[in-house]
Amino acid sequence: MKIALESSSLFFKNYTGIPFYIHNLYNALKEIDNVDPHLAFRLKAKFKKKTSFQKNILNNKHLWHLNNFAIGSSKFDVAHSLHTPFLNLSYSLKVATVHDLAVHLPQFKEYEFATPYFQKKRMALFKEFSKKADVIITVSESTKQDFLSFFDFPEDRIHTIPLAPSLKVNQEITNNDIILKELNVFPKEYFISLGGVSLRKNTLNLIKGFALSKASSEKKLVITGKIESNQYVSVLEYIKEKRLEEKVLITGYLSSDSLSKLYQNAAAFLFPTFYEGFGIPILEAMLTKLPVLTSNIGAAPETAGGHAILINPYEPDDIATGMDSLSSITDDQLEQAKKFADTFTWEKTALETKRVYEKYM
Repeated sequence: MKIALESSSLFFKNYTGIPFYIHNLYNALKEIDNVDPHLAFRLKAKFKKKTSFQKNILNNKHLWHLNNFAIGSSKFDVAHSLHTPFLNLSYSLKVATVHDLAVHLPQFKEYEFATPYFQKKRMALFKEFSKKADVIITVSESTKQDFLSFFDFPEDRIHTIPLAPSLKVNQEITNNDIILKELNVFPKEYFISLGGVSLRKNTLNLIKGFALSKASSEKKLVITGKIESNQYVSVLEYIKEKRLEEKVLITGYLSSDSLSKLYQNAAAFLFPTFYEGFGIPILEAMLTKLPVLTSNIGAAPETAGGHAILINPYEPDDIATGMDSLSSITDDQLEQAKKFADTFTWEKTALETKRVYEKYM
């Protein structure tokens, strides 16, 4: 089975959930007998300056495409669009993965998660999926229902295939890690939150909840990930107003190794996001046996599978109450959460994806 995986998102400046999905799915498909995956890239990316990591990507089997024409390549059995653009190769089964529709959901209209240009561009992509794809894959049932609320697509041709953890974390706790020294934090004396400073990740309400919690008297809050400049000002103003400069630590992007060290030494994982299409960090935290706090909306409850404290992300008081209840989670509950997270693997994701291909070929 020869597969073209549209992977232009691997040329993003910063890796987020979607590039990790592409990279992990491709590597897992390669391990399946009689499956021959190729990364497909828009031709214009061929002529752009590339990082060493991006150059290394091109050591894998790949092709360039222009206007849905695969340059110099023979027929593919499957053309799978993993994000954008839609890969409409002739004589191929056309599959498209939908990750989330957050920027289009009416309940978030006032929040303006994205610019009007981005919203228009993304909606055009989803419309193309709905008209030209033979099959749709969604990463959660929540995303599937969101897609059906916008588009008249045969429900029996939409298949939900969960994602899997990407970060590798061991269980050894140590005081000697450089990142802990740099941040002046100690094992089990801080909460960690992944998602950076972002409106969609609900950073301001997270910090408000932390300030209201009893736990803040004993714990610090470490926030890692991308920093959105339009949110950073209000976040810093609040931190200053509440005199939390020594309590709330914003790191920006960290290496996988540093992030792994912060996970394994944290007291709990906080993820009160407004909306997730799936929420891989929830599973990564469970694998590290961290108590997890996350939102009661979007796909987060689905991904957590009953193994997290769910809060109303709109209410800082509720976030604070949730934080203070994290200490009541038992070791047995953490072990059960880890066993649940262990059931999500990229090998399983790839096999389920292959079965979808086979069903419609």
